[in-house]
Amino acid sequence: ALASGYHNQPEMTQEKFKPSFLDETKTLFRTGDLGKQTAPGIIEFMGRKDNQVKVNGYRIDPGEIEYQLTRYAPIERAIVLPVQVNNQTQLSAYCQTDKTLEIAEIRELLAKFLPVYMIPSYFIFFKQFPLTRHGKLDLYSLRELRETGKSLVNSNYVAPRNYLESNLVSIWEKILSKHPIGIFDNFFEIGGHSLLLSRVVTQVHKELNVSVKLADFFKVPTIAGLATLISQTQYNYQEPISAIPPQKSYPM
Repeated sequence: ALASGYHNQPEMTQEKFKPSFLDETKTLFRTGDLGKQTAPGIIEFMGRKDNQVKVNGYRIDPGEIEYQLTRYAPIERAIVLPVQVNNQTQLSAYCQTDKTLEIAEIRELLAKFLPVYMIPSYFIFFKQFPLTRHGKLDLYSLRELRETGKSLVNSNYVAPRNYLESNLVSIWEKILSKHPIGIFDNFFEIGGHSLLLSRVVTQVHKELNVSVKLADFFKVPTIAGLATLISQTQYNYQEPISAIPPQKSYPM
């Protein structure tokens, strides 16, 4: 479904559309992907010429996210890297700052300028980025710190306190395939990302008949916060009078 060029942009067309080395009568589109021909008609993908990454089906340039992060005054420098969590690629933001920052505030700020799928799932803060012995940024150490921090998530489980929180927990556990989920666990720090977020919003509307905006999750990314928001803003939401939250027990 690729066109033969850019509309009224001959210079960009000449830059991106090149004669095919497979068939001189046809053209190839310069995507930025790197590949090598291993056999006639077979090309092996080898990565990208730029820093773009593919996350949940979306092609993302981490530099765009880094730029928006550094627009936030307390953040002096930012690096965004893809990380593997539960066999899924997610974005992790590493920020250099000497201030104590609220992640919810940063997410809310990014949501004003970036689509939801470009907002990192994880944020790690440094007063000074780790460097190699040659004085270069130590990317390996950054990724290792993300993996080390993963075990700290969900260390203080708090059970749902009412019918609404219990239903929200049930929805999150089903979509995230994670048990148990406490009411103060952060959606983005327990494996949540943009595609799963859309599913949560749809399921909340289907099961509870209330509408939650994607942007709401960046303000209140916990069950407790979301339940409070729904109770305060959804005037059509009525909790069953005789409803008793389903009791769950988990080995601790």
